[in-house]
Amino acid sequence: MSRVKAPALRAPTSTGEATELLARLAVVTGTIAAYDAQRAAAKQQIDAAADACNVPLIAERDDLFKRLQPWYEAHAEELTGGKRKSIELGGCTIGHRTTPPKLVFEHGKDADAVEALQLFGRTAGLLKTTTTLVKPAILAELATGPASDDVVPLELLGFEPRQSEEFFIEPIGAGVGPA
Repeated sequence: MSRVKAPALRAPTSTGEATELLARLAVVTGTIAAYDAQRAAAKQQIDAAADACNVPLIAERDDLFKRLQPWYEAHAEELTGGKRKSIELGGCTIGHRTTPPKLVFEHGKDADAVEALQLFGRTAGLLKTTTTLVKPAILAELATGPASDDVVPLELLGFEPRQSEEFFIEPIGAGVGPA
């Protein structure tokens, strides 16, 4: 297997050359941003046009549904022979179906349900606990130290803040590229 060599990149040799490259980078970055903005605007126009076409159709569909439901209710027995919950008619399936079970707690919201399960010792397999690090608080404590001398310092537990220097180039100003 032969090695493939990448062409050597020529770094600028002067501040003038670097300035030219940075100016070109700013233009390229601005052009990318302009194209992204044009794409977003085009998507918005497409969505608006589709919405405008769909609004009357959605209203008509909803009206048809409301008109057909009472008709089916009145004729379901004769249409299905009392043996089915739905039938195919006019290119549609019309009828009733059982939805998947949905959990309802009659005495309040989810927090009330959790409290009731905990109160009666019914947590095993019915509740889950998710524990995650509060990283901003840990970093703050590492910077200031523990609030009390009675706790083990986080550094002794293996925590440490870590930062690195990274090279970056950010073009200044928006709309550097063509519109």
